[in-house]
Amino acid sequence: MLKYKNNNLVNVKKILLLPVLLFLLASCGSTIPLHTFEEEIPKASPDYTNINHWIAHPDKFDNSEKLPENVVNDTFKLDSIDVFFVYPTLYFDGLEWNSEIENKKLNKKIENLVLKNQTNVFTGMADIYSPIYRQMHIHGYKDNTNGIKAFDVAYQDIEKAFKHYLKYFYKGNRIVLAGHSQGTHLLQKLFTDYLFENDSILKKIELAYLIGDLSIRSFSTNKFSMCENPTDLNCYLTWNSHPYGKEITAFKDQNIPVTNPITFRKNDDASLYNMHQGILISSFKFLLRKSKLKHPKVLSAKSNNGLLWVELESFPLWKVYKSLLNNNYHALDYNFFWMNIRENFFHRMSKD
Repeated sequence: MLKYKNNNLVNVKKILLLPVLLFLLASCGSTIPLHTFEEEIPKASPDYTNINHWIAHPDKFDNSEKLPENVVNDTFKLDSIDVFFVYPTLYFDGLEWNSEIENKKLNKKIENLVLKNQTNVFTGMADIYSPIYRQMHIHGYKDNTNGIKAFDVAYQDIEKAFKHYLKYFYKGNRIVLAGHSQGTHLLQKLFTDYLFENDSILKKIELAYLIGDLSIRSFSTNKFSMCENPTDLNCYLTWNSHPYGKEITAFKDQNIPVTNPITFRKNDDASLYNMHQGILISSFKFLLRKSKLKHPKVLSAKSNNGLLWVELESFPLWKVYKSLLNNNYHALDYNFFWMNIRENFFHRMSKD
């Protein structure tokens, strides 16, 4: 079993503030494009034969291979699995609608914030392929006219990368797709525009983590359904974390299903606190130090109308913390449940 050194609930105000601060630091000095998409000089397309155009790849050493420093990877080992991972939005401070592939500052953020907090949940159990793509600026979500066009550019790269993976890297392994936020939006489009049109490829997808998106409610299809139980395969998992009790009027009373990432069941039952196995805490000096897994049994999760309600034990600076994230836990969709996700992945993919 995967083990980690248990820490007493000390310095409790650090429970969540560090990962929050890291994501806030990443978005400091946010700027937005002031021109239309058409006025922009087209960005160079990625060359996926170039290993440097992959933020994570089995043939290079990257941060996706770094487990939290207090995690001992004893028996959570699996073979013959590939994870194709699409990272979330970190392009906040650019003046153009899409990021450059060779944007070193942005790529460093992805390496240190995403690979160490999300992608590494699969470390030791899969070969991880994560392409660098011309990411849509965060402001694209507020500007439908230009945002849709920028999103299409990002999608072109993801489809291109996935086809390249299939042609040159795929060796018959079991395929898992995983993403977060914009990454999930892009994977959703990959399903609807490409995989659902190619049944021979779709049947190779054993599992998908479509995390951090409410619009996944429109993903209902008989071709690839939502997982209902902890060992289901050929299905997808989805959740979007929010404070317990939060309501979004647009989704109220629509019975939108959500995966509970502690029980891994599609129901409305709240998880027990003692089922929670710890939160991945990023070091404040994230460029130099590893993350740590801390504070098991401090939260409960429950599905409610398209949201995952998260209830945490109270701790100092709680009100400050909630205000930092504007009452939204979106950035911590993986961190909150890191160990639960990892353990379930091992048992789920060990089923066969």
